Amino acid sequence: MNACLIGLNITNYILAILLSKKGFQVDIIFEEKNKYVKNNRTIGISKKNIEFLKSILTIPNQYLWPTYQIEIFNLKNNPSKKLKFKDSKNENFFLITNNNLLNIFEKKCKELKNIYIKKYKPKEILKLEKNNNYNFVVNSQSNNILIKKFFSNKIEKDYNSIAYTSILNHKKIDNHTAVQIFTKYGPLAFLPLSKDKTSIVYSVQKKFKLNLLKVKDEIFKHSKKYDLKKISELKKFDLKYSFPRKFVHKNILCFGDALHKIHPLAGQGFNMTLRDMKLFSNIIDDKLNYGLEIDRSVLLEFRDKTKHLNYIFGVGINFINDFFKLDNKLDGVLSNNLLNFFDKNDFFKRSSITLANKGLNFVTE
Repeated sequence: MNACLIGLNITNYILAILLSKKGFQVDIIFEEKNKYVKNNRTIGISKKNIEFLKSILTIPNQYLWPTYQIEIFNLKNNPSKKLKFKDSKNENFFLITNNNLLNIFEKKCKELKNIYIKKYKPKEILKLEKNNNYNFVVNSQSNNILIKKFFSNKIEKDYNSIAYTSILNHKKIDNHTAVQIFTKYGPLAFLPLSKDKTSIVYSVQKKFKLNLLKVKDEIFKHSKKYDLKKISELKKFDLKYSFPRKFVHKNILCFGDALHKIHPLAGQGFNMTLRDMKLFSNIIDDKLNYGLEIDRSVLLEFRDKTKHLNYIFGVGINFINDFFKLDNKLDGVLSNNLLNFFDKNDFFKRSSITLANKGLNFVTE
């Protein structure tokens, strides 16, 4: 059995190791211009997905920082009116830097003899559509020639926002609480990485036309409790929602960033990809157990089982973002009582934690 993965990124490194364990020979191919660039972003991974990742490859605990509490509040409201998700016995999720996760899985891929990493030109990638000898091809690259030609029909939404990311260096604190603040400019997330490091993601609406100095000022204003020593260089990227109407073309599957892009405010983008990967893996296992062919039918079954769930989940994240944008326009009237009400509702909080941990897949488990 052999598989081709398009894109040199974290998703394909993980998927390559997973497939190699099932007996696949895996080619990871990439265009030089689309090669993954290391950055200062941080990934929040649910407890369930960490268990899945560790079943593929050991991740040293030193790279994982547990979060036991999440706080959500709107600056327009009374500071006491916040929504808190807390579990003193279990972690809500774990934080790891993109670079650390990439390095761990990249190193293993280069060690395995049945994984090959190759540089391709666009015309060579395009040839895969007409003729290839793979059981299937997985494309997790969102901007290559195959996407433009065969998967360009998408449901899209421009958030008209720019996400700024950075790492805060501060004095040592008991740093196990993630904080999401809805400011007048957009949501600002503080994601703990260690006792003296915290990652931030600040999604700023473009209409305010904030320059880097003003963005930094806003970050400093809302991070006084951390007693900052240093803030790393701010990196930025545009925020857009994307969901292709077509998942499969011949034996080529859209996956990862090519399959769904969502707002980072809930930290669920990469978790959606990991849940997809687990489902994809289970479908392959079932086929192998029953002695069935590993072919396009795997891709079609994956599409049929996940398309509606991913779409609903993405729309839900969009609703949360739109709700708080409207709430800010109304000076926090909507969230003023809602956050307090939901904070006292144990069923809502338990359900939200389950949803963040397992996604909508828990409905079918």
